[in-house]
Amino acid sequence: MGSGWPLSLLLIFTTCVTDPATGVIVFGDLLRTVEVEDSAAPGTTVANFTVKCTNSSITPRVIQNVSPVTTFFNPPSLFSPSIYQVNLSPSAALDAKQVNQYVLTYSAECGTESDVSTLFIKVTPAKKLECNTPPADIDLLQVPEDITPGTLIYTPVLKRTGTSTLNYAFENSSLPFQMSREGVRAPAAGFSREQAGKIFSMVIVITSTDGISCQIPLSVQVLPVYHNQVNFTESSVAKTILENSGPLQKIIQVQANAENVENLLYQIISPDTNYFTIIPDTGMIMNTYNLDLKRNPGLAETQLLVKAYNKLHPSDFATIMVNITVKEQNLEGPLCSPAVFVTEIPETYSIGSPLQILSCSDRENGNSTLHYQMEDAQSPRYSFRMEGPNLLVNTTLDYDSEVMASLAFQYRAAILVSDSGSPPQTTRVPVLVTVSPVNEYSPQCLQRSFSVREDAGFGDIFGNASGIDQDYPFNNIEYNILGEEVGSSPMFYIGRRTGLLHVLGPLDYEKVKAYRLAISLKDIDNGAEGPRSTLCNITINVQDVNDNPPVCNPSFYEKPIYSTQAQTLSIVQLACSDRDVTSELNYNIVGGNINGRFRMEGDRLFPNTFSYNRDGIFDPLTFKLLVEVTDSRSTPRFSTTAIILVHVIPWTTTVPTTTTTTTTVPKKPIILHKTNEYWAPDPWFVVVITLTGVLLLSVLGLLFWRLCWRKAPGMMSQPLLQNKAKGLERNYIMAEEPDKGKGKGANEVLGLPLQFDGRAQDPVTGQYYLFDSSTGARRWV
Repeated sequence: MGSGWPLSLLLIFTTCVTDPATGVIVFGDLLRTVEVEDSAAPGTTVANFTVKCTNSSITPRVIQNVSPVTTFFNPPSLFSPSIYQVNLSPSAALDAKQVNQYVLTYSAECGTESDVSTLFIKVTPAKKLECNTPPADIDLLQVPEDITPGTLIYTPVLKRTGTSTLNYAFENSSLPFQMSREGVRAPAAGFSREQAGKIFSMVIVITSTDGISCQIPLSVQVLPVYHNQVNFTESSVAKTILENSGPLQKIIQVQANAENVENLLYQIISPDTNYFTIIPDTGMIMNTYNLDLKRNPGLAETQLLVKAYNKLHPSDFATIMVNITVKEQNLEGPLCSPAVFVTEIPETYSIGSPLQILSCSDRENGNSTLHYQMEDAQSPRYSFRMEGPNLLVNTTLDYDSEVMASLAFQYRAAILVSDSGSPPQTTRVPVLVTVSPVNEYSPQCLQRSFSVREDAGFGDIFGNASGIDQDYPFNNIEYNILGEEVGSSPMFYIGRRTGLLHVLGPLDYEKVKAYRLAISLKDIDNGAEGPRSTLCNITINVQDVNDNPPVCNPSFYEKPIYSTQAQTLSIVQLACSDRDVTSELNYNIVGGNINGRFRMEGDRLFPNTFSYNRDGIFDPLTFKLLVEVTDSRSTPRFSTTAIILVHVIPWTTTVPTTTTTTTTVPKKPIILHKTNEYWAPDPWFVVVITLTGVLLLSVLGLLFWRLCWRKAPGMMSQPLLQNKAKGLERNYIMAEEPDKGKGKGANEVLGLPLQFDGRAQDPVTGQYYLFDSSTGARRWV
């Protein structure tokens, strides 16, 4: 239906109502059948209809289904409330000849209720005539001048042909072209030379019996044709070539003249030969086979008739005669036996020794002189040389090198044999010489001394006893340890192919400091002569590691001493040792040294000054000293502890004063540090303590006076001497000299069981006493 039709014609009311029992969906204004011309444009409205849900305000959902399936119709769109519109889609192209009727089925849904209605679209042919304009690429139709008379050059195309009979004609009847139902044709007599190059403009008028017409404009250009212009400047050419130059050799090129040379083609007309050919586009003449005058003497002189023609007008052509002369030449080189020389020799083959004598002859030149030389491209260079037909070794054929390994141990060369012909010909004889290995060298040891720590674990690697072998493959050696005692546990293991030395057994420097092993080095895969072996004696030095603690024997000491024992006199000397020879024993008192009364100097224990003052410091009578003995000042460090039990006997014995005169030596004061605790007793307690102290001091004064009264008159105390040995100052009392005037009394003193060799003053009471420096015994004087 055309877009210009009034809308009222489309709105013919037809109502379709659902089942009265439901009363939910109502289709209205939907025509059962609508006619649409196939010329209707996209977007044309086909039909309008209403759909309502009577019992609900819900807008119904309408689904369209087209049969046959096509995209020519858009889904119904909501034009206004409850009114739907059906339009042709942008892709619509109705054609009554293809499909003359479409069935559109609409399904409406209101909630759970639905209904269906059908619309039939009848497509009718349009009653009009439409012409297609020529495509843009044929607005100017070109035809050649020499086109065949009556040839159809253009066929008009109609968009719509209508239903009546059509008539085709030119608007200008004076044109030389012919018009028929099929289209425009060339003139019946063809184009004249005057019409060549002209452009004819025409209008084709197509009229139907209904009086409807359309027009098609057309322009035709007559192109001039090419006329015969092919020619050669020469009637014949000649070329001389040598025989046996191989096939497809360029011999000569012929070139013709023409207005458009790119349209020229070349062809050999005669004779019918398989030995020569010509390239059609370029005119290059070539031989197809090798030209051998010995096999075909008729090739010495050949005449070829060559034709050049226009490929667009084959009748336009020209010919030329080509004379080809083939000359003989020396083409065959000498024949040699063997043609390829292949051999295998050992690498020790001597220099200058012959390898092969070539046997060569020249059939073309008879008994001409032959020249022998080596090709420059030898690999390696200068390996061989020629003396006449004799092939000789020029250098040492070395198998043991990386270069020969890269060449697969094969020497490559070639012998060039030249004749005396014209031109001289050369024959190349390849030479392939494979060098076989010879086991020339025995393996050699690189290192004969190794070191390993004694704490090395099982499997540890401590050295590489690998050797060298100059035979290729280099250093391909098998290692074995020889000379191990039967039944003994092996201490070391060597890698069979690597030469790496491994530890197997536990090592002890204190037991075995060095091992001497015999290692066998045997080369393998070095020729057919068999392996060579070398015996290598190696020394494995065990490095000492501090792994043993010191041992003291005995580890417990008990010693009684007097409290007056001289500080330079050692109490105990520890007997300690360490299996590690590099150990350095150090002794330190780590426990029991109360008030610092003892010291260690090396492995000896010395006393310091003791104090047994009831009112001051009172040292214990028994000291349990713990002496730590370490074997190193750095890690690893091991230690042990020795126990020294020292019983200190304070002096308790008094004896009569001897008549020996002693000299008192001034001594440095001994500073004692005493801590006084603060105490605030009751007043009565202070009075009692004061009276007690006065009484005690009186008793002590009386005792001191009594002791002084007993001292022999005229006797003088010896001074204390200073001993500065070892940087330490020690006080001791010189032995008393017997008085010459007291002979008998002195003898009685010396005859006592205890012999005193020194005299000293008590630092607390100030009283003098005698002492024995060896036993520590004392006696008041």
